[in-house]
Amino acid sequence: MSEQAYDISYLLESEPARAAAPDLRIAKAPPARPAPSTVAAAQEALARELLQAAAAHEAMIEQYLRMADAPCRDAYGS
Repeated sequence: MSEQAYDISYLLESEPARAAAPDLRIAKAPPARPAPSTVAAAQEALARELLQAAAAHEAMIEQYLRMADAPCRDAYGS
């Protein structure tokens, strides 16, 4: 192969290519924080949901313990 095949000096001597880029946009300010009453209402709703989930979780644990304990009782004749 010839040296010219690997010669890229013509690329370095020419004007650099420029990619078109969109204009920069200035970001808007973040939205104002919600009113405290809105935050308190959201926290209260979340607390209610967590209490309901805790009750359901406790019921599932009790059911599991009853099911896990049942084979032991059958084996001992209780």
